Amino acid sequence: LKYGRGQTGKRYAHRYVGSMVGDIHRTLLYGGIFGYPSDTMDHPDGNLQLLYKTAPMAFVVHKAGGRCIDGRGNSLLDVRPNRVHQKSPCFIGSPDDVNELETFLGRTTHSSPANS
Repeated sequence: LKYGRGQTGKRYAHRYVGSMVGDIHRTLLYGGIFGYPSDTMDHPDGNLQLLYKTAPMAFVVHKAGGRCIDGRGNSLLDVRPNRVHQKSPCFIGSPDDVNELETFLGRTTHSSPANS
């Protein structure tokens, strides 16, 4: 991904504005992937709330033609919350970029936005 030798042939660079809305806005305008993964120590289930952060943003990006996953092979729009404040990892971007990320992560669900 870093050197542009992946499926899309694009190089990726790390950008971080510090707010999900600002980062997603930049992703929609210029491409790329917004990622907030889980970690094994402090946030094994991610750190963004599913019901009022990741799922609403996933809906907006989905309507714009993008794709949103939780990094575990699930579309963010298909995750059913068990608790109001349930957290979830998220990766949001264009279908091509998210498919390449899934291949990199070793998970391949590759559902198109029209089928989500």
